[in-house]
Amino acid sequence: MESWTIIGLIAGLITTAGFLPQLIKGLRTRRMDDVSLLMPMILLAGMSLWLIYGVMIDELPVILWNGIAIALNAGILLLKLLFSNHHDPHEIESNAP
Repeated sequence: MESWTIIGLIAGLITTAGFLPQLIKGLRTRRMDDVSLLMPMILLAGMSLWLIYGVMIDELPVILWNGIAIALNAGILLLKLLFSNHHDPHEIESNAP
């Protein structure tokens, strides 16, 4: 294995692992109100293109880590859809009956 491939595998591991804290926190707290809905959607689109690119150039690090990152972001998106409070954030809540 070439040294460039090893660097790519390590870089992909580190950057992909960055999604784990948000996913774990969402699973533990069952709250995703502070997570943007648009962020994982944009990342999914971009990473899907990177995955296609990786397949076209046959580069293991690009294929492997974008595939895993897509799965992690899909999980974040799913948690966002399941656990977000869907009311208007600008709406003032009242405790009055």
